[in-house]
Amino acid sequence: MKPLLLALSLLLPLAAVNAQDKEKKPAVLPAKDAKGRVGETITVEAKVAEVNKTERIIRINLDARFPKQELTLVILSSNFSKFDDVEKLEGKSVRVTGKVSEYQKRPQIVLDAKERLKLLESAEDKNQAVNNSKG
Repeated sequence: MKPLLLALSLLLPLAAVNAQDKEKKPAVLPAKDAKGRVGETITVEAKVAEVNKTERIIRINLDARFPKQELTLVILSSNFSKFDDVEKLEGKSVRVTGKVSEYQKRPQIVLDAKERLKLLESAEDKNQAVNNSKG
C-alpha cells in the first residue's frame, strides 16, 4: 500500500504541471471554429484559398473562396509594408494568431504584425527541399 501511495504522490505533481503546460499553449483550431469565437484571441491553421488585394485592403480567405470562406484575414493598407508577397500564400497552409472580430456576420482577424501569420511547410515543400539538397 505504501509503494502505491508513494507512486501517486510523485505522479500527481507531474499531472498538474502537464495540465498547466496545456493551458499556456493555445490550441490550434480549424478556421471553421472561428465563427463561434468572436472577441477571443485564437490560433488557426488553414489553407489559403484566395488572396484579394485592393488599394485599401488585403483579404486572405481561408479554406474556401468568397463567399464560402470559413475565416478572412484582413490587412489594412497602413500595414501593407509589413506583409511581403502575400499573393504567394494562395494554395499554401498558414497558421495565424489574432483576435476574431465580425464583419457583415462573417468572422475575420485583422493582422497588424507579420509575426501573427506563419507559412506552414507542406509535405510537398519538404520533399522538394530534400530533392533540391540531393541534386
